[in-house]
Amino acid sequence: MKVLLIILLVFAVTILAAVAYMGAFERIDIAEKDQGPFTFIYRDMAAGDMGKVGEITTALDSLLKSQGVTRRKPLDIFFPDGRGEIGFAVDGALPEQLTTLADEAKVREIPVQRCMVAEFPWRNPISFVVGYFKVEPALAKHRSAHGYKKVEALALNNGDVIVYMQPIARE
Repeated sequence: MKVLLIILLVFAVTILAAVAYMGAFERIDIAEKDQGPFTFIYRDMAAGDMGKVGEITTALDSLLKSQGVTRRKPLDIFFPDGRGEIGFAVDGALPEQLTTLADEAKVREIPVQRCMVAEFPWRNPISFVVGYFKVEPALAKHRSAHGYKKVEALALNNGDVIVYMQPIARE
């Protein structure tokens, strides 16, 4: 009986440590600041097709790498209706590279815009899921307190943090 109790305790501590490592206990602070501009290279994702995020990201990463676009960060945009635009914010891409990429992906500029912003630690791809469940309620509370409308949300993998941004729009 003691062995079973010790095994359960070790298991519980291990799970708790893993959850803490993933950021589940992180405090989420919302700031309002200007974000952008971003040159955004992406592909559309249908509503309810979240399983395609990794596939689209991997394919676009390979495409950008083959075209010599080296300064890139994963950037995904999710709309309230469930659809998404999955891609990369690129920096320093030449106009001819962007033209070539337009055959296999969409390219657009995201202008500077005032956003609600939160950061969440990046540990691995699961961080996006954990981050969503931590950040979305904080954004919703901030939106409600300030009379903002729910609009698209952006998630930028910025190295060791995920930057969640939501443009500010009044109800």
